[in-house]
Amino acid sequence: MTPHTKKTLIIIFIIQTICNGYHCLWAQETNNDFQFKEVMIVARDVKLSATWYRKYLDIAIKEYKPQKHVKMCIGDFTLHIKQGNNVLVRSQLRLPKGKKYINGIDKIGFATNKFEEVRDRLSTSGQKVLEEITEDKNLSLRYFLTTDPDGNKVQIFDQPNPIDSVIVKPIFFSVLSSDYINTMKWYEENIDFTEIETIDESKIHYQNLLHKGAVIFEIIHLPYEALETTEFMPLGRDLAGFSQIVFKSGDGKNSTFELDNNANQIKWLR
Repeated sequence: MTPHTKKTLIIIFIIQTICNGYHCLWAQETNNDFQFKEVMIVARDVKLSATWYRKYLDIAIKEYKPQKHVKMCIGDFTLHIKQGNNVLVRSQLRLPKGKKYINGIDKIGFATNKFEEVRDRLSTSGQKVLEEITEDKNLSLRYFLTTDPDGNKVQIFDQPNPIDSVIVKPIFFSVLSSDYINTMKWYEENIDFTEIETIDESKIHYQNLLHKGAVIFEIIHLPYEALETTEFMPLGRDLAGFSQIVFKSGDGKNSTFELDNNANQIKWLR
């Protein structure tokens, strides 16, 4: 090996070491981003619900216990579907006279690089689409809105990526609140969410958008006559829906669930 060749190999080795170091640093910073860790859904039929999320969003089933729960995973995110007790769906509710709205977690949303394919797959299968493809100017993202087997709203966002394999990741959740000022205050003070600047004001009278890391948070304003579920749910019955959300940043130290001002169960692992 000539001195020139040896010198060249040393330089190449140094460059590779530096690049690998930057790659590891970038990967670590990405893992430290604030992101979804887990969402729990109470369902009438865990098998039916899990099949829907696997078929349309390619979320893999990791653990299945019939009539109990299904744990599904994509990347570091877990979708935990729990079998409810004598479950009611929202369309079956008989609210007190004059009451029309319920505070709570209203939607979750996933970004996918197969946006058109997911929309076509749902349409071909006769699945319900509540809102056709629309552009959210405040988020600069296209989306459409559909429902799972229990009528839970699932918002699908377009996030292009040229690779062939399907990429799906949770990026969004929405809360209905009849006290949106204190809802915004709770998430700002407890989880450090910050408000997104409004460009399109067509929804400004009933919507606020916030974000932290890789998570977008929508607050939908309800009239003050809205109810908490504890005010009308029969004893011994569960309401189908999103019951818990876990966020993660850094290595994720254990913490207990807290109730936001709308009685939603929220946990932040940090």
